[in-house]
Amino acid sequence: MCPPLDILVVPGGWGTRAAMHDPALQAFVTARARQVEILASVCTGALILGQAGLLEGRRATTHWLALDLLRESFPRVHVDRASHVVEDGAVLTSARIAAGIDLALKVVARCYGEAVAHATARYMEYPFPDSNARRVALETR
Repeated sequence: MCPPLDILVVPGGWGTRAAMHDPALQAFVTARARQVEILASVCTGALILGQAGLLEGRRATTHWLALDLLRESFPRVHVDRASHVVEDGAVLTSARIAAGIDLALKVVARCYGEAVAHATARYMEYPFPDSNARRVALETR
């Protein structure tokens, strides 16, 4: 049994292709998404959110190798190919694993303010992101 959540982060990875079709996982994510203040995905975790219908009509991103899969599988999702992290209301998605750190800093900023997010990055010896642009150049389609 899972206690009430304030934030739900759905991780990515190769397992998401199978996990997005797991009825128990989909039921869990769908039920918890209605209760949380912040819903986030790292990398291809966006595929699980898309399968649950939680990205419909929203902007979202994922790992560059899965951008086309996200767009083709969920045509009502506005796939953002340019951003490292996408914030659309209470839903945040990130481009890849390392972008999950930037996503986490955005969550810290939402919950505790920009100053705490900057201090957190400094404590981690991580450069606070100056830009939200992708760190990898993508071919345009």
